[in-house]
Order: sequence, then C-alpha cells, then structure tokens
Amino acid sequence: MMRNTNSNTNTNENSNDSPIPWRLFISIYTTQYIGVAFIFASAVAILRQQGMALDKLAWINIIALPLACKIFYAPFIDRYRLAIIQGQYRSWLLVAQAVMTGLLVIIGKLDMVGQFHLALGLLLLYAFATSVQDVAIDGLACKLVSPKKRQFANSIQYASNLLGNVIGGGVILMLYHWLQWQGSFTLLAIATSISWIQLYFFKEPTLTPTAKLIQPIKSASKSSNFSTLFSQIRLFIRQWRGWFGLLLVYPIGFSTAFALLNPLLVDAGWALADIGFVTKVVGSLVGIISAISASMIISRYGRQTALIALTGAQAVALIMLLPLALGDTRMVFVYGAVIAYFAINPALLATLSTLMMDKASQTDAKATFFTLQISCISVMGFIYAGLGLVLAKNIGYLGVLMMSIVLTLALAVSLKFYCKTMVKTKHYS
Repeated sequence: MMRNTNSNTNTNENSNDSPIPWRLFISIYTTQYIGVAFIFASAVAILRQQGMALDKLAWINIIALPLACKIFYAPFIDRYRLAIIQGQYRSWLLVAQAVMTGLLVIIGKLDMVGQFHLALGLLLLYAFATSVQDVAIDGLACKLVSPKKRQFANSIQYASNLLGNVIGGGVILMLYHWLQWQGSFTLLAIATSISWIQLYFFKEPTLTPTAKLIQPIKSASKSSNFSTLFSQIRLFIRQWRGWFGLLLVYPIGFSTAFALLNPLLVDAGWALADIGFVTKVVGSLVGIISAISASMIISRYGRQTALIALTGAQAVALIMLLPLALGDTRMVFVYGAVIAYFAINPALLATLSTLMMDKASQTDAKATFFTLQISCISVMGFIYAGLGLVLAKNIGYLGVLMMSIVLTLALAVSLKFYCKTMVKTKHYS
C-alpha cells in the first residue's frame, strides 16, 4: 500500500516536478502479481491434474510467508540503498527483479513432482524477492508521486495487480495446453524481464525527503530505532488484542472453502483453461464491482454494520459451493458459486481494510501498523487454505465446506455481540 505516514508532509517533496514513470509503475505492479497468481492458482490445478496429493499441495501455501512478513524488513529497504547501483529504491528493484527472472527460468526446468522440495525452496526465494519488489516500488511511488496524484497512483496499483492476477492465474492457465510447464514459466520470466529493462534505463531522481515507511524515532542509533519500532508493535497489539484475535480467526471460513475450488474442479474433470477463465477472469471482473461497492455500503450503513452484514452474506455465498462438493459441477453451479463468492469477498476485505486504516491512522507509523494488521489476514488465510486441503483428504470436500459455512455464520453472529468491544471509538460506527 502507498501511504505517507508523516502527517506533516514536506510541501517541497515533489517540487522539482520530476516526470512520473507511469509505464514503469504499471509494468512492475503487474509483474508483482503475475508469478504469484500463477503459482497459487494455476500451478495448484496443474499439479493436481498430474496426480499430486492434496496434503502435498497444501505445502505450496507456505510460500506466502515472505509476502506476509514484509513488515520485518520493510524499514531496511526504506532506510538503506544497495551499494554501487544508483537510486535507493531502484537498487532494490533491479536486484529483486533479476532474482525473480532467474528463478522463474530455473523453476520452469524442474520436475515439480519429482523435485518438489527443491522447487518449493526456490518458490520461497521467489516469493521473498517479490515481497522486496513490493516494498521498493511502493517506496519509489511515494517518493515520486505528489499528494495530488497519489489517488491516481493507487488506482494504477490495484488495476495492475488485478491485471497480473488475471494473466498469471487465468490467461496462462488457459494457454497451458500449448505452453506446458517450462513454457509457462519462460513466459512469466520474459514478462518480468521487461520491467527490469525499463528499470535499467530509469534514473531515480534525488528529491527532498521521501515519504518514510515509519516515522523517525528519537534514539541514539539505527539499531535502537528498530528496537523501538518493534516495541511499538508489541504495544499496538496489546492495545488492540481483541481486534487481533478477530483477525487471526477471520479468514478461517472463506479461505478454507475457496481453497477447495480448483482441486475440486480438476477432480471433476474440468479443463484447466475453463478453470482459469471462471476463477480468474470472471471472478476478478465481479470482484472489481464488489470492491467499488464497499465504499457505498460503508457510507450508508457504517463500518460495524457493514462488516457484520457482509460476513453473514459471505456464509450465504459459500452455500453456493455445496452442489459442487456434492458432485454436481455443471457450468451453471460453478459460475453461480464463483460469482457469489466474488460478489461478497472483495467488499468484505475492503471493509476490514477500512477498519485497519482507522486504527493505523491513530499512530505515527501508519503504513507499518496497517501492514501489521493485513499480514494477520494474509498469513492465517494461507494457513487455513492449506489445512483445508489436508482435511479434505480425510473428511472430503463436503465436510470441509460445511465446517467453513458454520464457522463463517458463527463469526457473523459473534461480531454482532463483540463488535462494540473490538471497535473502541464512535468514529468506527
């Protein structure tokens, strides 16, 4: 996320009117998601088709850990520049994208079934490089984009992320019949290298103070600055312990249920191209409308009511997956389930993010504390998705889905009683 955490923004921050590299931003934000989307969505479906067991597939979700732990090394990227290479953020971006491109080529040459543990280790390294890119491009955008243009920059970020998701998780899966495993990863590497070439010819301007990920902390040394930051994180968690308790359990229903969809459709004989189209193309288009609608829902009903209502609606949407779990995977039921899920889930996550921003805005290190909260949802979501696949091997798709629906409904009921204690100020009503 791109946010200036300094409430006293330097008005001269962009006074030199340096040209903003919009094409570079679009390219990097797209490649940031294109590989990850392919790994999490397409690769899972492909490997399931090749006969990989569900409990083994669950291990792929572990590569989300570097993406969810950005808060621990983001301050280093914001503070230090890699030696020799020009530009504080450009230096990190060039190295990260070079690593990403090389790893994609190498992984494409591996036998994922026979060399699974080696491939998983390389995928972890790829995810780490992607997370470094994520932090660095956000820092560069905050440095170059003036406050008046940051709304447009954020629009580009989300649109490009979605484009990467559609390409990596949908289009390449649809083309997999012709590309195969190595061809798919080669195409991903070529797309990433285009961004690297753009970066190579880009010179990062030297401006007056950039937007910092964290507020400067008054202490004697840099090491004590980081120590103080982590102390602030502990205090923040303690202050909002009820809220963090909610975040830790919140994705257990929808993450577990949706993780079943791709393997379930593969088992039912659906073609990979058809799976990619419905889950990544159709689902993403519906999701855009859902995310936009969140602001209108919150404005009309308030944050707490919107969160409770959307959580209940999510449980109802998950019921649409029941025919699939019972073995009826006709197109009408599959499309209905995907549309129902994406009609609710992005709006639900947007409402959660609004509440996270409310809390983070009360601190000096706004981006850091927002990242801390969103990481809880991300990490636990991937953990629950992995556990859902493991459970599905033992109790079946239907058993896991029924459990997900019940847990989501229970959460919606609990929210009605506990929302007032979790959300302290009337600003969130």
